[in-house]
Amino acid sequence: MAETAATPAVRERPPDWRSIGADGRGRLTLGLVLVELLAGMQSLIVVAIMPRVLSDLGGLQFYGLVFSGYMLSGLVSIPLAGREADRHGPARPFVKMVAVFLIGTVLASAAPSMLLLALARLVQGYGGGALYTIGYGVVAKAYPSAIRPRVIALLTAVWVFSGLVGPGFGALIAGTIGWRWAFVAIVPVAVIAVWLVAPGLVGLSTKVEVAAIALRWPIMLSVGAGLVIAGLSLASWWGSIVAAAGIATVAPALPRVLPAGTFGLRRGLPAAVALAFLLNVAFMTADSFVTLLLTSVRGRSLAEAGVAVTLVAISWSAGSWWQARVSGIRSSRDLVTLGSIVLFLGTAGFAAALLGAPLVLAYAAWTVAGAGMGVAYSTVLLASMDASPRGDEMRVMAARFVSGRLGIILGTGLGGASIALADAAGASPSTGLAGVFSLALAAAAASVVASRRL
Repeated sequence: MAETAATPAVRERPPDWRSIGADGRGRLTLGLVLVELLAGMQSLIVVAIMPRVLSDLGGLQFYGLVFSGYMLSGLVSIPLAGREADRHGPARPFVKMVAVFLIGTVLASAAPSMLLLALARLVQGYGGGALYTIGYGVVAKAYPSAIRPRVIALLTAVWVFSGLVGPGFGALIAGTIGWRWAFVAIVPVAVIAVWLVAPGLVGLSTKVEVAAIALRWPIMLSVGAGLVIAGLSLASWWGSIVAAAGIATVAPALPRVLPAGTFGLRRGLPAAVALAFLLNVAFMTADSFVTLLLTSVRGRSLAEAGVAVTLVAISWSAGSWWQARVSGIRSSRDLVTLGSIVLFLGTAGFAAALLGAPLVLAYAAWTVAGAGMGVAYSTVLLASMDASPRGDEMRVMAARFVSGRLGIILGTGLGGASIALADAAGASPSTGLAGVFSLALAAAAASVVASRRL
């Protein structure tokens, strides 16, 4: 049932864990677990092997495009695939996007230069971004509302598992049989996921008429976001012109991709989509610079700094699991408010390390921030599903993931600009990082306010 402005949805206490595989959903659930594993592993494997790739191929100027290109091309495919999945059922776009992802993966493994690797990642990201979104759209279509919190908690745990094993696995493959094999190592996971998931998607079409979206709008969104990233990275007067051109390109596309009322925090679904943006700005901006703070300001080793990244991934999962337990007795609005407050306090506690606070406090605070994000993020995802009109679930999930991806792009772009400006001015890294964490805290505070609109 859709959530209304007057009555926030409060679910019954979720059934036990066996329910996620009941009524013939066991095969589908296992397949979605593999989709989540695929998304996490490919991302973290690439992070781990890129230093080895750089030493082999060179092309440092294209290094960043290997990562940003993957995310930007998804901005095109996610809304297109979401509409197609609602109009014709998710089976066809799911299989198609897996095929695109695998083509990009094979091309990346065979790339003879860094530029061609970056182009292959554009193909891979086009398929991978849509594939991941369709997976969550399937949760909205195929699982009753009462079971969804359990499914989301399970998928979150799979992502944490990917974070724990992915980098080490990628480094092992790259250091033994070669980095090219690290790309194709995930191909069997994708093939098995299709075999498991595809049969369960055939009957999910609701035959509800959903308006198509013109191709130019997702392309403008992606190109504009790319210009914003490039402009912010330049940290110069003409970089500001590039960033402004990007904003001008994005602005007319956003209303065609996101629900009406998103920017005005209209109650219900628009507020949930806006919260996806704010939460990603708050958490991902800080998370991207946690290790830099610990190494450059507090003088810790990269291995010690990595502990904070591991702890926050585990606490995110713990927050999501707790949210699944209480989602039936607490409203979505209250859970997001609580999670956003905890995220704000944890981020503030970690940022205190810039002022010389004990590192044990910083590690503990960032772990707390992860738990808050786990509660808020999962609840917003479920609130978006609950507010999805019947037959329109994929389009809603596409809007939610586009919004979240834009939050990551803008947050990390502004964070990087803060670091670059501080460096250009001859200031210490602490000055640039103060700007980073100020942005993260402002977004977390805005999330507290926006959560009352659910």
